[in-house]
Amino acid sequence: MKAPALDFAVLQQAADWFATLSGGAVSEPQRQAWRLWLAASPEHAAAWQRVEAISGQFERLPSERRRAAGQALSAAGSSRRRAIGMLALLCGGGLLALATARRSSLQAWVASERTAIGEVRETRLADGTQLWLNSNSAADIDYTANLRRVQLFRGEVLIESAHDTLVPARPLVVDSQQGRMRALGTRFSVRQGDGYTQLSVFEGAVEITQAPALAPHVINAGQQVRFSADGVAAVHAAEPGRQAWSKGVLLADNMRLEDFIAELADYTPGYLGCDPRIADLRLVGAYPLADREKIFAALQSSLPVRVSRRTPWWITVEPN
Repeated sequence: MKAPALDFAVLQQAADWFATLSGGAVSEPQRQAWRLWLAASPEHAAAWQRVEAISGQFERLPSERRRAAGQALSAAGSSRRRAIGMLALLCGGGLLALATARRSSLQAWVASERTAIGEVRETRLADGTQLWLNSNSAADIDYTANLRRVQLFRGEVLIESAHDTLVPARPLVVDSQQGRMRALGTRFSVRQGDGYTQLSVFEGAVEITQAPALAPHVINAGQQVRFSADGVAAVHAAEPGRQAWSKGVLLADNMRLEDFIAELADYTPGYLGCDPRIADLRLVGAYPLADREKIFAALQSSLPVRVSRRTPWWITVEPN
């Protein structure tokens, strides 16, 4: 289950409060105003929880202020109970989804191939197959006597298959949380989404195999599709630019700014968001993923936007 989206303005308020409380001396009126804001709405509590979770990678509030947050939530009474329900959804929604997420996270943690946020890695496999692992991704490589297998736990992988070195040739497959894909002499990418897998085929073809009751689907060069455990969605034209990240470039061809920022966020530690008021602005260009400051400068010079930093790890693109 996908976590419900939080209002952009509420997230900004939570980030502002975190920056205030993380600063120097905080007055009692400020602390009281923060407590009132925190207890005013379950969404405020959920937004605060998200900011706190992200901040945990970089910095923490002083312990006495964390205790104050807990006290403020406790004082909210029934609002707190509603907040806990919302926070449960934010953590994955339901015990089954939470257990699945934990299992997937554990597998990603011990995977043989892993990348950090902002890191892209190229690997040549034993049979000559080329594999590129995108930012914040994790996969296992398992070659046996009968099968060449890549298991994707998180993120995205781009594969350019090679002829097998054994005779008879072993199938080359990629397993995601939603199913298996078998390469038919090809170059393709697989992205593990939240409850779905996205397959983009650039050369050759890939066969999707899911539950035994479902017939296989062959996706040909120039096609892109999403599928879940329940079925395969409509096939669309593949975007050749989807593989540019393997060269350290984020391509935008008349891309919505909100979609561009969502892509860039995968390479940015912390939080990177886009104000809904400028979501539909359009971008064209090639942007170097290794230099986010250069990207931010280009956005501010070509569009009526500004890049705002509540903290070093909370960045938003807003109207200028």
